[in-house]
Amino acid sequence: MEIEQVEISDELFECPKCGGGGGFHAAFRRREDRRYEVVLVCPSCRFRFTVGEFLFSTGEQRPIDHAMDETP
Repeated sequence: MEIEQVEISDELFECPKCGGGGGFHAAFRRREDRRYEVVLVCPSCRFRFTVGEFLFSTGEQRPIDHAMDETP
């Protein structure tokens, strides 16, 4: 299912597609950079969208970088 980017002007309370109000469900989409993207889902029409840089770490340990991780 396609996920669209939506701009927020003042407040996002109603679905930008169907106008349904009352908030949204949240889904999490794993990205290749070891972070999750938060995806909002309208409970009325199931429209899926993001609102920008709303990301957080997966909590997985990053790969070892010997240039950074070696002690002198």
